[in-house]
Amino acid sequence: FLDDFLHVLPGVNTNYYGMIDQLVCYKSRTFYGTWWSTLSGYVNRMKGYYTAKHELEGYKDGTLRSFYFTPPERVLQMRSYIPVRKPIYMREFPISWRDIDQGIEDIASQKI
Repeated sequence: FLDDFLHVLPGVNTNYYGMIDQLVCYKSRTFYGTWWSTLSGYVNRMKGYYTAKHELEGYKDGTLRSFYFTPPERVLQMRSYIPVRKPIYMREFPISWRDIDQGIEDIASQKI
């Protein structure tokens, strides 16, 4: 918990605590978030960028070591590739980070 590390953050404005939490969470091996949380959504996007850049587990297929606590039918959403679909406001999609550094011609020529 962030409270355990406040001694190394003297003088940091409390308005930044949420952003610090996100920075710590996206580099975690495994992340557990909540389905309707914008904090969890941003952590997953940053985790996706980080996973792709460092070619970590799941970078080729757009999956993350990330889970949702609830609802039960959403727990494993980030463990399988799901293309963009509606509603789009509740989660991040791998298209945000997968193949982000390739040109459109390279992507179009790949067999998925």
